[in-house]
Amino acid sequence: MNQINVSGVLGSGDRLYPGQWYKANTYYQILTVEPAINDELARRKGQNIKTTILARKRNSIDTNQSENDSFDSLELDHKTIEKLRDYPRKGDENKLSSYLPFPGVIFPTDFIKTLCNDSLDQTKLNQTELGNFYPSMRVVLQGRKLSQLIARTWWTYLEAKKTDDWNNFTNGEWDKIRSEILDGLIAREIFLFAGSSPPDNPNPDDKTIYDPLKAQDNTDQGARFLILPTSRAWQGITLSLLSSGQAYYYNEKGKYHQVAESILSTGEIVFNYSLEVDWTIFQGQFKESITSQESPWMLYQVAMPYPPIPSSEQLDPSDIKKWAEAPVIEGEFPFYKKEKLSSGQEVYLIDVDYFKPPYPYIPVSSS
Repeated sequence: MNQINVSGVLGSGDRLYPGQWYKANTYYQILTVEPAINDELARRKGQNIKTTILARKRNSIDTNQSENDSFDSLELDHKTIEKLRDYPRKGDENKLSSYLPFPGVIFPTDFIKTLCNDSLDQTKLNQTELGNFYPSMRVVLQGRKLSQLIARTWWTYLEAKKTDDWNNFTNGEWDKIRSEILDGLIAREIFLFAGSSPPDNPNPDDKTIYDPLKAQDNTDQGARFLILPTSRAWQGITLSLLSSGQAYYYNEKGKYHQVAESILSTGEIVFNYSLEVDWTIFQGQFKESITSQESPWMLYQVAMPYPPIPSSEQLDPSDIKKWAEAPVIEGEFPFYKKEKLSSGQEVYLIDVDYFKPPYPYIPVSSS
């Protein structure tokens, strides 16, 4: 069962007060990926990557711990910082800890302003607009982003096989591969093996992190945004952490590089979803699953589609690339719809355009 408890009924250390997720002693997980060239067990499974679950406190501020015991010690590379430029953060932009928890897909600021009409009473948080449009449009955007991620893994594999990149990948010479190709190859490996076996190295540095939580009156125990080994989601934790933007590899410059953008939020992978991969379907499938008689009592078992790459006769590889790299604003396949007013001002409409791929054989939705 996913053991963070919003209501505070079960023992979860500190109650989850507003802003608890930014506190220094709140626990998070990330997935770290490295070549499996020297890992006999991974190679026997046919894997080219070795995965480790790293669980730590968010940061070392106001805690009696060294920086190495928190995510403060993990610095991001320049490309990741640029990718995260529009994402919310609290802290130093160079540190991984500042972006935890991840929000999932994000909307442009101007679109949010359009959705939450400024003329309405903001103290009521525009309940009508948010209730009717925000969740529905967000889940559609998640479906598009996951579809594009799948297409990206296909295109990078096809591209790598035409060059030395594939041999460099399987031989562990990752520093010779462009990051955009390497990202896709790593994500492909996670899709291929997610759910077939638990993580290679599931244990955090501090072995007590996954222990049963102490009583609520023990304030030393922080809240935990963690998928626990006792959770149904544990089997697919590598896919969950990839989908939430919490998968990284350590590059030759001594920095951490994010494999894929945040599509599902940290809260969603902890509270709501248990992910698995199905190689025979083209659309995501949901199933409600009762996990306990106490909160949180239900999650959604989600089968994400990952069918074989279509042949060039079925789908032109260049079309796979076009969909994989299509921006959500402007471009050939925009997600958002806009309209120009008589004043010349261009505004967002509360509507979407390309929410699914314009080509056959690419999974339509995985949200």
